[in-house]
Amino acid sequence: MKFLIGAAALVPMFLLGEIPVAHAADPLNDPATILTLQTENDAYSLPGTDRYYTNGFSLGYVGPTGSLPSPIAALGHTVFSSGAQRLEINLQQVIYTPVNTQALNPNPQDRPYAGHLTLNGAIIQDTSNTRSVLQASIGMIGPAALGQPVQNGFHSLIGNPSSKGWSHQLRNEPTLDFMASRTWRYDLAKFDQGGLTLQMLSQASAQLGSTEIYGQVGSIVRLGSGLDSDFGPSVIGPVMSGTEAYTPTQPFVWYVFGGISGRMVAHDTLVQGNNFQSSRGVGLVPLQGDAEVGLAIILYGLRISATEIFTTPEFHGAAPAFQYGSVTISARF
Repeated sequence: MKFLIGAAALVPMFLLGEIPVAHAADPLNDPATILTLQTENDAYSLPGTDRYYTNGFSLGYVGPTGSLPSPIAALGHTVFSSGAQRLEINLQQVIYTPVNTQALNPNPQDRPYAGHLTLNGAIIQDTSNTRSVLQASIGMIGPAALGQPVQNGFHSLIGNPSSKGWSHQLRNEPTLDFMASRTWRYDLAKFDQGGLTLQMLSQASAQLGSTEIYGQVGSIVRLGSGLDSDFGPSVIGPVMSGTEAYTPTQPFVWYVFGGISGRMVAHDTLVQGNNFQSSRGVGLVPLQGDAEVGLAIILYGLRISATEIFTTPEFHGAAPAFQYGSVTISARF
């Protein structure tokens, strides 16, 4: 929570006066391009544990409204009917480790070492109160995902000991996944003083593919100003996310939020092990849940969000709870 406290200190500063913004546009007709950097790590939380989901990184692009190839646009309209469309592309890496990263031969009953590197492409389709997403992902699990050099290279840079058991990581295997989601945006209450709105974001999503098969529902409640600018903070899935697309509708946008989601998981390669080869793996817990709290601001075209995420066990024998932090910075051009 330490990074949330620091970020929260910024909000009162911006509430002291009116601040100009580069773009205050119609969310359904937005000519801007958006670039996003996301970083997630258990070290952002107290106490930092360096285990399980230990690091995530994403570099993303969102194009202007209506700037999609015709076949992709037609697919979005076929699946979701009408709506303003944007194209999202991101390169993403996630890294997982067991609890004891100093063991040369990790406990076979603990989560296996795994890296997953993916290229994701998505159609984002909006109406005034809904956001629909259709995403396809291709990637690699195993040494080709570069989990070991990224983790141990960073540990060397900051003077931390390297993780010793990467020789037992999941084997190289290509991945292909498809995900669809819809988010509904409801205003619960409006307050004249301060122009505040209390709002609920409810989301249903599902994924089918070689990496993970799941169905998920969840809701976020948020309080702030300018909430029609986005559909919630962007985080790395499968945690409930509002995507990287946003359009500032007033000079300064801010909100605090909290929510929960539940997930039924039928398969997870990163927990259970390789699909087509012998590898380490553990028993999957099919019913999983997440809770998230945080804050977000949009200022001068920049969107900055900080999220603390709490998860239930993903495999039998895991610690009863796990938490990590997520920080996202986006810029419009």
